[in-house]
Amino acid sequence: MDRKDGFIELYTVQLKEIADFVKDGHCHYVKMKYIEDKYREVKGVFLNAYRWYVRQAAVIVDKPEQAESAVWSFVNEKYTDWHPGYTVMKLKVPVVEAVFFRMSDWNKVLNLSYIGRTKEEENQFTEKLEKFGITYIGDVYETAFYPHLKGELVASWANLFRYDHEIKHGDFPEFEDVQAGLWCIKKEWVAGESR
Repeated sequence: MDRKDGFIELYTVQLKEIADFVKDGHCHYVKMKYIEDKYREVKGVFLNAYRWYVRQAAVIVDKPEQAESAVWSFVNEKYTDWHPGYTVMKLKVPVVEAVFFRMSDWNKVLNLSYIGRTKEEENQFTEKLEKFGITYIGDVYETAFYPHLKGELVASWANLFRYDHEIKHGDFPEFEDVQAGLWCIKKEWVAGESR
């Protein structure tokens, strides 16, 4: 992780038009419509996850009114998912402007899965589901049959942010799938482009 003088180097993939918009001096904010368009037929589940993220992340870093969701960025460029018509933007962002988490943990939220502080904690929750005869964890979230388990599941998602404080204070985790949510992209943060 390249972090110094209160800034961190991050990478984000954006449409070329968005990169040009930012370079022209505008701030780019994500609208929920982008997420709806991206996920179309499964948007209900994803919109719930994104709304949950927005509420929680706004407690960590103040959310501007214009931001409906976060701009995803990564500490390691290899996690950027580039496509034709897009560009990888290299950013130099004040550490205090980012909300840090593991990409693998965010995928657990998207998949309605439990995020334990340890693998053992996750295994214990899985065993609990097995005792109830639950084979698909999505049933816990999507049906009204397991309100207590759903409460535990959703409460576990707070663990998504367990590394944020450490990263902001220079204690970097051993894994490389660190992702950061930003409320916008500002021109002064752009340090370069590739692809």
